[in-house]
Amino acid sequence: MRLDEELFQEMERFRERMERTWQQLMGTTAPTRFCPPIFEPPADIYETEDAVVVVLEVAGIRDQEVELTLDGRSLTVRGEREMPRGPQGRVYYQVEVCYGAFQRQLALPTDVDPESVEVKYNDGFLEIVLPKVRRKATRHMRIMTQ
Repeated sequence: MRLDEELFQEMERFRERMERTWQQLMGTTAPTRFCPPIFEPPADIYETEDAVVVVLEVAGIRDQEVELTLDGRSLTVRGEREMPRGPQGRVYYQVEVCYGAFQRQLALPTDVDPESVEVKYNDGFLEIVLPKVRRKATRHMRIMTQ
């Protein structure tokens, strides 16, 4: 087994122990999530005849908080979801929404045109439409010699 796999497994065991301890301490049976320093929002990728479409669930962000990097067939989406301001002295009983930095690196199924990307944000979903690169048709020619 590789060292990084062992480290990941040890970290997962540690996270599970922390969750059990937290539940015992707080007396709750509700699952508690510990968000990583940089969380990965869920994503869907699908392909149409003309484009590759990536949809990320990132509710509560503003469009100036998102950065896209396209490198060949790799798309990286990063940004930040700020914790909403609320009343002083609030007491949480359950925390499941992750705030702070997020990043998602996705492999695209085909080459896309980085100059024609369209981005829309609606109802908590970021939709990224990446038009496919049009391949030139192969041309066969027959040359006759005398």
